[in-house]
Amino acid sequence: MEKAGLLPRHDGHRTRKSRIGSSWKSVVPVTVLAALVLAWQGVHPTPQPILTAAQLSDGLRQCAKNQQHPFVDYSLASTRFSARDAKALVKVLRNATLINGDGSIHHEVDVEIQGDIITYVGKQRAASSAEAVIVDVSGRYLSPGLIDMHSHLGVRQEPQILMNADVTESTFAVTPWARAIDGFKPSDEGIRIVASGGTTTSLVLTGASNLISGEGMVIKHRDTNSVWEMEMDSTSGGRSPKRQRHLKMACGENIKQIFEKAPGRGPISRLGQSGYVRFAFEEARILLQGQDAWCERAAAGGAGLDAPYPTSLHWQTLVDTIRGDVSVHLHCYQTQDVFAQFDHADEFGYNITALHHITQAHEMLEEIKKRGLMLATFSDEGGFKNENYHASWYMLKLAAEAGIPIALTTDHPAKHGQFFAQEAQIGHHFQLDEKLAISSMTSVPARTLGLDNRIGWVRPGYDADLVVWDSHPLTLGATPLQVIVDGKTFINASEKLWEQSAKRGQVYAPAPPSRSQKVNDDKICSPGQKDIVLRGVTKSHVNGLRTSVLSNSTAVVRGGVLQCVGDSCEDVANKAIASGIPELHLKNGHILPGIVSATRSHGLSELVAEPSTQDGELSGTDLSRVISAADGLRFGDRRLAITHRRGLTTLITAPLSNGFLHGLSTAFRPGAAHSLSPGAVIKRDVSLFLSIGHEGKNTAFPSESAQINELRTLLKSSNPPHESWAAAANGTLPITVRTDNKDVIARLIALKHELPAVNIIVHGGGEAHLLARELAESRIAVILAPFRCSQLTWEVRNCLPGPPLNDATGPDILLDAGVKLGIGIWDHRDRWVTNALWEASWLVRGRVDVDAERRGELAVELVTRNMREIYGLEVRDEREFVVYEGDPLEYGASVALIVEEGEVQRCWPDVEEKYVY
Repeated sequence: MEKAGLLPRHDGHRTRKSRIGSSWKSVVPVTVLAALVLAWQGVHPTPQPILTAAQLSDGLRQCAKNQQHPFVDYSLASTRFSARDAKALVKVLRNATLINGDGSIHHEVDVEIQGDIITYVGKQRAASSAEAVIVDVSGRYLSPGLIDMHSHLGVRQEPQILMNADVTESTFAVTPWARAIDGFKPSDEGIRIVASGGTTTSLVLTGASNLISGEGMVIKHRDTNSVWEMEMDSTSGGRSPKRQRHLKMACGENIKQIFEKAPGRGPISRLGQSGYVRFAFEEARILLQGQDAWCERAAAGGAGLDAPYPTSLHWQTLVDTIRGDVSVHLHCYQTQDVFAQFDHADEFGYNITALHHITQAHEMLEEIKKRGLMLATFSDEGGFKNENYHASWYMLKLAAEAGIPIALTTDHPAKHGQFFAQEAQIGHHFQLDEKLAISSMTSVPARTLGLDNRIGWVRPGYDADLVVWDSHPLTLGATPLQVIVDGKTFINASEKLWEQSAKRGQVYAPAPPSRSQKVNDDKICSPGQKDIVLRGVTKSHVNGLRTSVLSNSTAVVRGGVLQCVGDSCEDVANKAIASGIPELHLKNGHILPGIVSATRSHGLSELVAEPSTQDGELSGTDLSRVISAADGLRFGDRRLAITHRRGLTTLITAPLSNGFLHGLSTAFRPGAAHSLSPGAVIKRDVSLFLSIGHEGKNTAFPSESAQINELRTLLKSSNPPHESWAAAANGTLPITVRTDNKDVIARLIALKHELPAVNIIVHGGGEAHLLARELAESRIAVILAPFRCSQLTWEVRNCLPGPPLNDATGPDILLDAGVKLGIGIWDHRDRWVTNALWEASWLVRGRVDVDAERRGELAVELVTRNMREIYGLEVRDEREFVVYEGDPLEYGASVALIVEEGEVQRCWPDVEEKYVY
C-alpha cells in the first residue's frame, strides 16, 4: 500500500522481466485476494504461469548477490603497483615537505608518479626514465588531494538558476530511487574552481529538502564531458564484489519548510518526519522479506514459485540499505532529530555511517562514539537559524578528544568549495589538533567513503592525487600552486605565483589561541574599568599611535582612552601603577581599532527563518515611507554577542526588504545591552540603502531599467516623496546600492557623472573589478560583500576566483586602481562578519611587493578606517579599540579586552561565554 507523498504511482504496463512497478508485497496479496473472490463466486481462477528457467536463473543470481557485501580491498595498492604501466610517463616531484594523510610532516621527500599512480615516496629518487618530468618543489608543502564528502557540485551548479537546479526531487517526501548521477553536469565550471582549492575528490549528494533524497556519487575532479568518467568506482581494480553506495537522508527544518508550502505532499512536523521514514523502511523490509522467502524456495528447487524474483525501483535502494550495502549519510543538526533517526535505524536494522552538519554533536558525544559514527561538519557554522542556534565553535575539539573521527566539509555551494582548506584552518584556530585538522580533509573522509585503499594518502600504489601548496595548508590564505589528479596536472598556477610563494617562504608555526591570563580575573580587568596598563605590546594600529614592531613594550589606557604606546610610555605607566592602576601582561599584544562591517540583518533578525525574531520585511515599493533601521534594532541577542566578542565594535545595517527600497542604514554597537545604552546607536541615518538588479525586482519595479529610471527621477525631482531623496541628491546622505552586476555598476557610474553631487557606495561589487578605473575616477567606494568570489548567482558570474586560476583577485584590481574599499556581508551566516579581519588579511598576503608592515596596515584599514570614511563615521581609534594577544591578522590570536564609550566592555571574551579553558 502506497503512503501519500512517499512515491509517485505507476499504473502502466509491467513485463515480468522489468523491475519497474509495484513491490512483491503489492503483487502477491492482490493475486491471493482475487483468487478468494472468484472461488466465493463459484468461478475457478485462471492458472498462474509457471516460472521459466531463465527467470529462475536470474533470480538465483540475485539471491547470490544478496550474500555479498562491499568491502575495502587493502591489497589494491600493491596489486596496482605490480601491474603499473612501464611505458607510462614518469613524473618526479622533488624535495617536497610532505604532509601525509595523518598530518605527519616529512622533509626532503621525492614523490614519483607513473601514469595515474604513485610509485615512490622517499628520499632522493633517481628518475626511472630518461624522459621523466622533474619538478623541483623546493621545499614547498605537498599533500594528498583533499576530499570533500558533502558537496553538491554538478547538481547545484553555479550560477544558480532554475534550469541548473537538480539537487533534490522534492515533489515527494521520500525518493530513494533518485540518483545524483542522473542530474550531474560535468560542464559545471565549479568543478575546476573547487579543484583550484586543492579538492580532487568529492562526494556529490542529493539535497536535504526531503527525508530520503536518493543516492550520491563520488567524483574525481577530471577534465571531461562524461559523467561516467568522473564517477569513482570503489571496486575499480579491487576484489570487492560490489561498489560502495551512498544514500542521503535528512531531517529537521528544511523538510518542514518545504512541505509547509505543499500541504498533503509531506510532513510538517518532526512526528510526521519520523512516520514517513518508518513507512518507507517498512515497505523496504516487506520487500526484503519477500526476496529472502523467494530465495529460500528457489534454493530448494523452485517448486511452487510462480513469479519472478520480487523487486522494485521504488524501494530497492532501501532494501540494500537494510542489507548493509549502502552507506547512510544523515543531514541533521539537533540532538532530538539524531536520536529519532537512531531509533529508526535500530528498528529496521540499518546502519548510519556519517552525521552531516550536526552542529550540536558536542551534546551527544557518548552515543555517537558508542555507535562508531563519524562527523561530516563545519568549523564555525552556526547561529543564524534555530537548528544551529546552539552550535559550538569548539565542537570539533570536543569530538576529537572523545575519539570521534571528523571530516570537514563545505556543502558547496552553501560554503564555497574553493576555500575548503579554510574549514580546517578555522577548526585548528578553535583548538582542533593540527594533525587531525589535516586528516579531516584527507584520510578520514577517504576511510568513510571506503576509498582509503587508494586516496587520502601519499603512498606507492595510491592514486596520484596531489597538491603543491604555496604555504602550509593551515596557514591563513594558503593556496595551491599545482593540483594533480590521477597523475595529470589539472591546475597549475602561473610562474608569477610560483615566484611569489618563494618570496613568502615556508615558515609555519601552527598554534591555537592561548591566554597568559586567567579568564575573569577581575583584579586586573573587568567590565566598566576605565584605566589599565598593558605590558608586552608588540604592535599598535591605532590612528596616531601606530607603531612598528616593538619588543615587550607598554601601553596605557586612562579614562577609557589609549594615551600612549611604546617606550615613551614607561613614565606614564609607572605613575599609573603607583596610583593603583592594574597592569595586564600580554604575550605578543596587538592593539587595533574596533572592526566595522556593513551587514544585511544583524540587529534586525536573529533567526532568518523565524519572523518572530525579526523586525519585519518591507516590500520596497512605497518610496514615500523611508524608515530607519535604528527604530527596529534588537540588542542583546546571541548573534550580536558573538560578533562583539570577536572584536567588531560597529555594525551598519539597513532595514530588511524584498524589493527596491530598504530604507536608512544605521550604525550601532553590537555589544550594547539595549537601545538606551551609552552609544548604542552610533549614527542613526548613515546611508539610503537600495537594491538594484534581481534582488530589487518586485511588482512596482520589475526590471533593472525601471529601478535605475526611478532612482534617476527621484534624485532629479524638485519635490521628492521623502526628504531623504533630497539629501541623497545633494550628497549629504550617501546612497548605498546593493548590486554585483557590472552593467548596473556602469549605470551607477553614468548616474554619478550626470549628478556629480551624489555620493554612491556599491555594496556587493562581485563584478566591480571590471570597472575599477571608472569607479576610482568617479570616487565611488565599494563594500565587497562577500569579499571573495563566489559565482552563486547570475549577476556575479564574472567575479574572479583568484589564485591559482587568476594571478589577482577582484579586490586586488580595485585596490591597484585606487578604489576606496571595505569589507561587508550579505549572506545571513555569521562567519563572514566575525571573520572580517581574516578576510582582509587573506587579500594582503598576496601582495608580496608591499613590505610586511604596510600589508598589515592595509588589512586593518579595509575593516576599520576605510569603512568609517566611506560611511562618514567619526574616526575615534583611541576611544574604541580592541587589544589582542597574538597577531589578529593570523590564526591563533584571542581578544584580551574591548574598550568603547570610555570604559572596558569585555575582558578576555570567548566566542562562547559558557566555554571554559
